[in-house]
Amino acid sequence: MWVTADHHWGHRNIARLQDRPLDHEDLMARLWHERVGTDDHVLHLGDLLVFPAVEDVTRYQALLSSLPGEKRIMLGNHDRRLRTLYRVCGFEVVAGYRERLHLVMDGRRICFSHRPDNDDGTWDVNVHGHVHSSAILPPPGRRLINACVEVTGYAPVRLRDLLSA
Repeated sequence: MWVTADHHWGHRNIARLQDRPLDHEDLMARLWHERVGTDDHVLHLGDLLVFPAVEDVTRYQALLSSLPGEKRIMLGNHDRRLRTLYRVCGFEVVAGYRERLHLVMDGRRICFSHRPDNDDGTWDVNVHGHVHSSAILPPPGRRLINACVEVTGYAPVRLRDLLSA
């Protein structure tokens, strides 16, 4: 399974706000195509498509639809589009903003969320987005893993690689 977060496709100021390269959208699409196979599973942790101009929606729909993989998304704070748009773009919405998904893998309780999760004792590792390149201190005895594109080289990353880093 691949994990990624916070592409912010269509956000006109994200390159400046997060010090991204000017060609970050092309880079993110290229790296996704290079890494993810058609039958691979991808979990996007939110903020996929942010405020594109109306005239750009069709272009982003084509771009996102072309990305390979079985794509699922947990909505982020900027994912304010109708869920239908995400489906049309090839993403299954599996959780709303503020919701969490849980998985047990290799004996570790993993929590997936858009924002870093406040520890309620139900997880060992929280894989999250939202904070871009910021570092967040984890609760005692827990581990936070930032899956934002700014810290993953603008590409989806295998969950096993994130957990072993």
